[in-house]
Amino acid sequence: MKKYFYLSLLFILIGSLTSCEDPIDLDLGAPKPQLVIDAVINQTADTQWINISKSVGYLNNGAFVGYKVDSLVAVVDTSDFSIYPFTYKNDGRYFFVPPSANTFKFNKNYQLVVIDNKNTFVSQSKLNSPTVIDSFTYRFEPNGFFGNPKGNFLSLWAKDKPGAGDFYWIRLTRNDSLQTKASDIKIAIDNSTTEGGKGDGDLFIVPIRDNLHSRPFASGEKAQVEILTITPEMYYYLNLVVVQLQNIGLFAVPPANVPTNIICLNNPNIKVLGFFCMTGKVLSPVLNIP
Repeated sequence: MKKYFYLSLLFILIGSLTSCEDPIDLDLGAPKPQLVIDAVINQTADTQWINISKSVGYLNNGAFVGYKVDSLVAVVDTSDFSIYPFTYKNDGRYFFVPPSANTFKFNKNYQLVVIDNKNTFVSQSKLNSPTVIDSFTYRFEPNGFFGNPKGNFLSLWAKDKPGAGDFYWIRLTRNDSLQTKASDIKIAIDNSTTEGGKGDGDLFIVPIRDNLHSRPFASGEKAQVEILTITPEMYYYLNLVVVQLQNIGLFAVPPANVPTNIICLNNPNIKVLGFFCMTGKVLSPVLNIP
């Protein structure tokens, strides 16, 4: 009798749990596209790019749409008001070819200016000097590394700049393709991953220098790494980007747009997305895996 009682109780519990799985349709309304401005500029003689697009709805799986503003996209030196205009190419992409390296100078402040119709969007960023890469190496790990199978793993041998409060974004290119997944976003404060470290001026710690990629490199592949010295605001922005990109699972929070440092000068109620940051860039040689 007791056995049947337990079975009946079990079926009641199962029924009560499954009854909570009824689908609910929510009307989120039509999404309102917002202007998205991505401007990460460095001091090198490389062609500099600013990408402008319109946002898409959270449930829209389509690609973003490039956007052409009707007036001006430029970076302005706030010390002497020199203007560096960016030229439209296609699909929301604007470019500027510096006449030489260090056209944009370290320790100066620069403003982003985007004028579209009656709206003027602005932001400001300081250009911090880069660190130095000592070497960029690889090694074969027969037993794997960081939870990955056996293969070739990279090591970045570089030091934090002397003086506390430096922020870095480390980016890896694999076979000419910049790695852009959430797990590929590597950022650092001084030589560590958190504030309050005691390794100012030292080599980047192991979780930074030896954890650059999610899978080992095979023979015949090539790699290159760059270190961007970024602003504190850009560091925290990238932190929030990673949180949103990895926002899944039981404890996921409602998705939200990541705050920007760009404002509409003439109307603060007009919201924009994206970020503007001047960066000091250092690039490693290309590493070919034999």
